[in-house]
Amino acid sequence: MTEKITIGDFTVTVLTDGASHLPPSAYPGADFERFPELLDATGTYRIRLGAHLVQGPAGTFLVDAGAGPLSMPFPAELAAANGLGNPPPHMAQAGELPESLAAAGVAPEEISAIFVTHLHLDHVGWLAHFPNATVHYGAEDWPLLVGAAPADDPTRVIMEAAGRAGVLRTYPAEDAEVLPGVTVMRVPGHTPGHVVIALSSGGEQLWFTGDLVELPAQLTDREIHFMTDVDREAAAGARARLFARARAEGIVIAAAHLSDPSFRRVTAENTWADATVR
Repeated sequence: MTEKITIGDFTVTVLTDGASHLPPSAYPGADFERFPELLDATGTYRIRLGAHLVQGPAGTFLVDAGAGPLSMPFPAELAAANGLGNPPPHMAQAGELPESLAAAGVAPEEISAIFVTHLHLDHVGWLAHFPNATVHYGAEDWPLLVGAAPADDPTRVIMEAAGRAGVLRTYPAEDAEVLPGVTVMRVPGHTPGHVVIALSSGGEQLWFTGDLVELPAQLTDREIHFMTDVDREAAAGARARLFARARAEGIVIAAAHLSDPSFRRVTAENTWADATVR
């Protein structure tokens, strides 16, 4: 069943592109013995790959753009390092986003903008699929994730093609409203240019937090990190600060990779709750 939520005059729909299976070592500081229910039979943690569709007074746009057509075998050396005797065949597999968008009743041509939380492949994979979309991203990500990448790196290929097409726009240097009811908040840590996209309408708020949080336990344990965080302390500090505000103000959290549920609130007891249950 398609997950969606209403935030004032905005409707937000989860778009699925595929999934990734990550070993415990992907989360330094995490003790999976405390929450073994997160690991499947292969000993890996499954995360959703995809995007969020937003429809409302500011138009029809996406937050992130999935991973694109992708089939990444699970590395044997990574399986061995994590003691996985029966690893999944793929570490990441994607390609469902066009069908997911069609199921939501939206054509690619209707997407007017894409707000990218950061420039990792699983957030920019389908940029070329949307011919009328302006792509917004954090300029601080470019030197590390595009400029320093090999010429055939998929993220570099995608972003340089978007640059040649003239559709790229960088976010303002400070937190700012980029569309009516849509604000970009700078939260470097996972990447240098990582942002949170905030929706506000009718007295309600929702934050698209990208990869700021991937494990539910990161709500309370700031010592759990992600293997590709460029600044672990900055990311942990941002999580603590933003989650405290989300709890105080009842803000809905829409993380890029969390599911079951995808939309969450931080309760007064500092736990997660399904935001679609009122």
